[in-house]
Amino acid sequence: MAKVRTVTLVAATVYQYNPSFNGSRVEVTNMDGASEVYFTTNGVNPTVGGDDCVAMPAVINSVEVADEVSGSADVRLISAGTPKVSIRVW
Repeated sequence: MAKVRTVTLVAATVYQYNPSFNGSRVEVTNMDGASEVYFTTNGVNPTVGGDDCVAMPAVINSVEVADEVSGSADVRLISAGTPKVSIRVW
């Protein structure tokens, strides 16, 4: 069973999604393409345009990556704007 969260990011503010669920995959969807999205799955805060972050362009798209922490998933996202995103852990 997957855990899913849909939120609108606040500009320049890290959003942390930490479901009490040990998944092996994470999918992040930029639902409206309003702004670029940067995220990590290793428990480290991302930065806008920063190194060691998964970068998503400002278009409607999805990226699937491995969950990099053992135990509960720890997905952290940031954007310079306010895009609507969906996070799925399974």
